[in-house]
Amino acid sequence: MITEIQVKDCACFDRTGVILDGLKEINFIYGTNGSGKTTISNVIADRNKYPQCQIVWKNNRVLKSFVYNRTFIDDNFGRSRTQKGIFTLGKGEKDAKEIIEAKKSEIDKLDKEISRDIIAIEKYNADNAFTEARFTEDCWKIYTQLKDTFKPAFKGCAIKNTFRERCKAELHNSSVLLDLAALKEKAARIYSGSTELRADIALINYYSLLGIETNEIWGRRIIGKEDVDIASMIKKLGNSDWVKQGLTYYKDKDDFCPFCQQKAPENLEQQLREYFDETYLAQLKTLHNQKAEYSNQTAEIVFDVESQLNYKNDLVENARLEEIKKVLILKIQANKGKIDAKIKEPASVIMLDSIKPELERINELIQTAREKIAVHNDMVKNLSRESAQLTSEVWRYVAEQLKTVYQRYQSDCAATAKAIEGLEMSISENEGRLRQFKDEIAKLEIQGTNIVQTKTEINALLGKFGFTGFKLEEATEEKGCYQITRLNGERVERTLSEGEKTVITFLYFYHLLKGSIEPDSITDDRIVVFDDPVSSLDGDSLYLVSQLIRNIIEDIRSGKSVIKQIIILTHNVNFHTEVSFKSGNGIVKFNDETFWILRKENDFSTIMRYDRNPIKNSYELLWREVKENPDSITLELTLRRIIETWFSLLGGFSPDELVSKLDEKDRLAARSLLSWPIAGTRDDNEDLPVAFDREHYLSVFREIFEKTNHKEHYNKMMGEHAGSPKLN
Repeated sequence: MITEIQVKDCACFDRTGVILDGLKEINFIYGTNGSGKTTISNVIADRNKYPQCQIVWKNNRVLKSFVYNRTFIDDNFGRSRTQKGIFTLGKGEKDAKEIIEAKKSEIDKLDKEISRDIIAIEKYNADNAFTEARFTEDCWKIYTQLKDTFKPAFKGCAIKNTFRERCKAELHNSSVLLDLAALKEKAARIYSGSTELRADIALINYYSLLGIETNEIWGRRIIGKEDVDIASMIKKLGNSDWVKQGLTYYKDKDDFCPFCQQKAPENLEQQLREYFDETYLAQLKTLHNQKAEYSNQTAEIVFDVESQLNYKNDLVENARLEEIKKVLILKIQANKGKIDAKIKEPASVIMLDSIKPELERINELIQTAREKIAVHNDMVKNLSRESAQLTSEVWRYVAEQLKTVYQRYQSDCAATAKAIEGLEMSISENEGRLRQFKDEIAKLEIQGTNIVQTKTEINALLGKFGFTGFKLEEATEEKGCYQITRLNGERVERTLSEGEKTVITFLYFYHLLKGSIEPDSITDDRIVVFDDPVSSLDGDSLYLVSQLIRNIIEDIRSGKSVIKQIIILTHNVNFHTEVSFKSGNGIVKFNDETFWILRKENDFSTIMRYDRNPIKNSYELLWREVKENPDSITLELTLRRIIETWFSLLGGFSPDELVSKLDEKDRLAARSLLSWPIAGTRDDNEDLPVAFDREHYLSVFREIFEKTNHKEHYNKMMGEHAGSPKLN
């Protein structure tokens, strides 16, 4: 049978959904229209259409599900002119019935044995889980004792389950077994230093810079062409740089000399430009190019040195490197000044102060660090080998400490594994016998089944329901099926009233529970679901349907029925009361039943389980709604219906009289409450009454009972649960 149903993310159920757990053989679910009853029945009928929902079966044994709801009615009486015949064992097949009953009895015994073995396996699995947890804790105790000293050895095993599995893997460790003191001594030596390999440092490459420092351009006097007439004068004065600068102003002087401001000879500009020829310009270009190259290369060198200082490598003499860097920067700045002066006066001669000595000293520091790095890395490689050996030796020590514990663990696991293996073998054998018995029953069913008996019984029940104008006959067009006809033989399935259709559909389903559409599966175990089976029925028909369903419940309780579980969903209080009625005072609680109320709040449904039947009559249901769901959107209507029902029973209290007994401050709220429209009775153009907050309505509701001397009734109805508000 089903032990749990989870319905979510469909119809009126949100992503959290509802869970019906602890289901028993007999289950009653009450809910108003639109609260999700049909959705629950559809999930049971075909869970594959609702992959987000779940159904849990007892012992994982899935039974056939017979579901009576609107879908069943449409499938069987809405789309076809005939109904499939229901095979049952004939009255005269006494011998076959007795043999089948005997085999079913054997099947029940086998089912019980299989269930017993499954429960035993679950117990052994629980024992295994306990054994595993105990061994895990034993391993973890060792870890907590050693983790601080041998942390690198336990890398990647800082979680209980991971450490336990590593312990199992190391139980055959063949490393030398050292005592704890020896292991700690090795750990102190190996784990104290860095085990990270150090990156090498590149030397400063300055060889191309030496070529710039010694370039002949710095010592060359860059002057103009000497065979020009004006060259001798420029050479004598030694002011070619000044003349070159003045030449740039010549074009703005309108034939006046830019040097003396006098009228210039006609060919003065030409002679000046010939003096500063292409050779002169090429040398100037070389001078500028060398300046740029010197700036770029020295900038790269300074950047490399500063990067090394910023890295703060402890193997480099950073203080000494900082001193050399300062000298280096001063020399570079001085050389840049000389170069700028040379560019300003190309005829001058300069000599750059070489930075080679500083660069050589920097490279000496770097080379010393590189040698230290090489020594360190060699040591790390050796440490890695020693560390790996120490790790293996630590795990060998752990395995030795767990030796006795592991032997007990293995012994316990082996014992439960052997027991489970025996139980699984027993289950397999019993399942084989089950299949054999079921095959034998199927053959007997095929030999002794027919659809005539079902037809006869349905027609007899139709008469008890008062429906004598039509009956069920064997179909003339399709063998093995039924058709519905009037007494004159006319087919009437399309002209049935809703009440007639409901009754014959229910009776068809009721007898389907006793048989099967297939002749070889009549005695298969099954569960049944009824979703509002009394729609469109009058009082007498409702009573008869209730009685038939109560017969099913009694058959389930007898333990002799193929029906193993029933789930009844309804919105009809009278039907719920009838079908859940018990002999005696009607309030006895059996251990094989559950009670639920399904409610829809804020567009989504919720469900609540009750220890006892919560549905006694519609009046008490209204009070329960006030107590348990005071935030309901229909609270005002519920309060009005209670007042009208109670005071109409007493007589003599009109709405005006009730209002007049209240204090002035509560009268307007009372009038609003008593005029709250019942669904379907308000004209579309009629305004709603003035609304008050719900706390005020609840207070006025209580005051009405107090002022009319009915506080005891109020306290009785509201005081059934702890914490309910009572009148003093």
